[in-house]
Amino acid sequence: MGSIGLEARPVSATLVTMTKPSTPAAGPVTTAETDRWCGSVDPTAFARWLADRAVGAGPHLAPVVAVGRCPAGHLAARVLRPAALPLDRAFEELGVPTSGVAVTVSVPLLELAATARAGALELGALGPDDVGLDDAGAVLVVDRPPGAARCCGDESDAEPLHGRRSDPDGPRQLVLAARTVWDRVDAQDPARGVVDPLLDGVVDADGPTLRSVVEQVLGAAAPRPVRWARGTPAVADLEFAAPPPAPADEPLDRVLRVVRTVLEQGVPVGRGRRIGLRRVVVGVAVASGLGAVAVTLG
Repeated sequence: MGSIGLEARPVSATLVTMTKPSTPAAGPVTTAETDRWCGSVDPTAFARWLADRAVGAGPHLAPVVAVGRCPAGHLAARVLRPAALPLDRAFEELGVPTSGVAVTVSVPLLELAATARAGALELGALGPDDVGLDDAGAVLVVDRPPGAARCCGDESDAEPLHGRRSDPDGPRQLVLAARTVWDRVDAQDPARGVVDPLLDGVVDADGPTLRSVVEQVLGAAAPRPVRWARGTPAVADLEFAAPPPAPADEPLDRVLRVVRTVLEQGVPVGRGRRIGLRRVVVGVAVASGLGAVAVTLG
């Protein structure tokens, strides 16, 4: 039988046993963590979510790092939750964003919402702390898989992982997050007059409508990168003082300075004129040669 282009791999390379994790502390995530999910509530919905992540759902969704079975035999997954700051805390550090920064942050959120509403992406529930910015300023969305429980086999576990109730309508939460970003922009910015009415009217819109809104938001302002300014002192905190006096020149320093000037600018000849050192060396060599010839002939 001919090959069909599939690669055989050991079972241990793709299937792992998921053990029940300890309960993490509540609060926003600012360091990298790993979430373990078990599809015991609705295996079909969880499998759809996992299939979307398995083929790669883009850079703004938390990646699945392992797939296997929980001790009870349900499909399970381990999801990496990279370090990120929730949007509210991120903009407390960033300050008032420009319209360009708002475009950079809000467009990925709207694109994910449009893809999910179009049926091309299974998106789970989201809480206020599940949408944030990582150290590079990129948007990160960590949704709770549909049909999943945090503890394998415990179908009564309906609490979100980090202590806040999640909105089961993930796309709606993404649109609201995009609206929150634009609320931070200066109210006098002309772009807000275009974007605010758009976002107010598409909270529950379908995929094609959201896709058209993405194009209009992109046209409202040129995207600009998110730049963190951690550890940079404010101008008011800086002290300005006169520079310290230059140390007195030593004789060797003066000689070296003269030599450097000759090498860089040439040999001074007369007032305000200099001849390149190379020309001087060539002239001296020619004169020495002529002198030697004259002595020999004489």
